[in-house]
Amino acid sequence: MPRFVAIYARPDRREALELAREAYRRLREAGAEPAYDASIAGLLKGPAVDLRFEHVEGVVVIGGDGTLLRLLQLLGAHSPVLHLVRLGRRAFLFDEPPSEAMERLRDFVEDRYLVEEHRRLLVYARGVEAYALNEAAVLALGSKVAGLRVELEDGSLLYEGLEGDGLIVATPTGSTAYSYSAGGSVIHPGLDAAVITPVNPVDRRMGSIVVPGSTRVRIRVERTTRPVKLIIDGVREYLLARGAVVETVLRGPPVRIARYRERGLLRLPWSPSTS
Repeated sequence: MPRFVAIYARPDRREALELAREAYRRLREAGAEPAYDASIAGLLKGPAVDLRFEHVEGVVVIGGDGTLLRLLQLLGAHSPVLHLVRLGRRAFLFDEPPSEAMERLRDFVEDRYLVEEHRRLLVYARGVEAYALNEAAVLALGSKVAGLRVELEDGSLLYEGLEGDGLIVATPTGSTAYSYSAGGSVIHPGLDAAVITPVNPVDRRMGSIVVPGSTRVRIRVERTTRPVKLIIDGVREYLLARGAVVETVLRGPPVRIARYRERGLLRLPWSPSTS
């Protein structure tokens, strides 16, 4: 039973803040101990929790995909159960509209839900590690990337001298997002696999490759005229100089989402239910 529950919402949307206040009231009535994320606690004049440092058992997430991805970067390796309230224009993983999601909060507190798990990438770069629900992208800054080398931990060479706008390594969940837009394959969420997709490669023969998720992928910036940027889920960014190495592997605590009805894991980007 998630007793200590955080509420996370966009601070710049009035509707999100109103829903956060309603969620707080309903959680209290259900016997939970709710607190607002530090970014909205001052606006709502309620108890605060800093999700970067304090662990909670559950999080009510109000918004869309961007809100969820920002939250996950705050949580890091911590993996509380998430109750999603669909408010954003792009909400691929969000099923419940506000009215239904608010009614489900007692079910959330009393453990009346199924847990849907999504694998994450563990990303190493510049002496730090981060997690990605969707993808890690190595991208050019205003010019073409020259000389990316990509290999697996067993020594298999996938790309050498890759020239283009960059490269994406995506999870099964992320294979329907940026990677798919760049021409990558969709991976069923039940597979332990990652997809590597070049972005606008000069050599069009350099296509997308699906690799085992347990295999470490090593990306080296061998030649570039400008710094290259590593972007994790569109939220965290790092500059990479020539010689920098990025490593990824499908490992670590999953993202856990509360579901209140049976549904298939596979959601396709062209499906009307995900638009």
